[in-house]
Amino acid sequence: MKSKYSKFKIKQKNHSRGVLLLELLISISILAAILSVGSQAVWVSMQSGKISSESDLAIGLVGEALEAARGVVDEKWQNIYSLTKGSQHYYPSIVGGKWSLVSGDETITLNTARYTRYIVIDNVSRDLSTRMIESTYNSANDDPSTQKVTVTVEWQGAGSPVVISDYFFRWRNKICNQTNWSGGAGSGVKNCPDTTYESIFPAGTIDTAGGSIKLQ
Repeated sequence: MKSKYSKFKIKQKNHSRGVLLLELLISISILAAILSVGSQAVWVSMQSGKISSESDLAIGLVGEALEAARGVVDEKWQNIYSLTKGSQHYYPSIVGGKWSLVSGDETITLNTARYTRYIVIDNVSRDLSTRMIESTYNSANDDPSTQKVTVTVEWQGAGSPVVISDYFFRWRNKICNQTNWSGGAGSGVKNCPDTTYESIFPAGTIDTAGGSIKLQ
């Protein structure tokens, strides 16, 4: 027959095992929670790094497009001024060994991301008193020597596209010598050398009355 002391010792031993098992279960639960939170944090960090990297690439694509458009403008102002404004999409492309703006959108794949890039050209107006660029275009105050160029880069998974605008200015003019007046009235873009003149009224005539030449 076992003593009361032996029974107490067995109960105490069983209780200790129960406590250890409970502590082990609690430890496992805490460790599982930590691992779950940790894996989520790693995933969020990786996604944030991926988005940041894609955004940097998108900004680089915008900068490249702006520089290409600047090259188009530097060659001849009409290259950009004569384009359809406001809604038509263009993208930079090398044509004949030089940058040109081609109608449509451009698709670029870098790493694992697929980007869509396009340029929109807008006319610009200036306040008549301050000569500052107006936030809303007013055709009555049009400035033909300034154009607004907006580049947009979109890609799947981006919260919002990268959109950057810049203003381009006509900083040089091509001057043609008037070699003679034999060409009659002309209009539009002049090509050098030039022999034509502009006439408002009457069309195609020159008033030489009084021994002077008067363009109308």
